[in-house]
Amino acid sequence: MAMSTCRFCGKWHGEMVKYGVRHYAHHVCFLDAGKSLESLHGWQIGEFPYQLLKERGLDETAARLMAADHVATA
Repeated sequence: MAMSTCRFCGKWHGEMVKYGVRHYAHHVCFLDAGKSLESLHGWQIGEFPYQLLKERGLDETAARLMAADHVATA
């Protein structure tokens, strides 16, 4: 089990997305910090909970990026 700490809230438990070499964040924290799905690869976007994406109105964006096998942008 990896013991990673969320870059934004500082807590280490729960599902996280790895968005940098040593940067991890809870899915909610990532979005709350104003980070964009475009900054992630398609496989990373696929790890986000669908309900969270739907609540934030990002479900169509996520589907489009995953279908295109999106490569992260800076």
